[in-house]
Amino acid sequence: MQNNKVSYETLNQQIVEMNGILNELKKLQTDELNILEKNHSVNMKKFDKLQEYNKIADMTNQLFEKRLLVIENAIVQISKTLST
Repeated sequence: MQNNKVSYETLNQQIVEMNGILNELKKLQTDELNILEKNHSVNMKKFDKLQEYNKIADMTNQLFEKRLLVIENAIVQISKTLST
């Protein structure tokens, strides 16, 4: 009987320890999820900013392309005028 009582107490102690470990794991998982969500949010903001910068760069490139086209056409016209 004494041996069963010791085994029962040991088993209960192990169960308590396992529950403590499980609770700690749950907390760690929750913390990891919170960190991941925060990082994801920050990354999405950075991605949005990059897209905004790319749009601005595209608009700037379009303006330069239009200006270069006007300059090229002017050079062609001047070249034609000089050759005649």
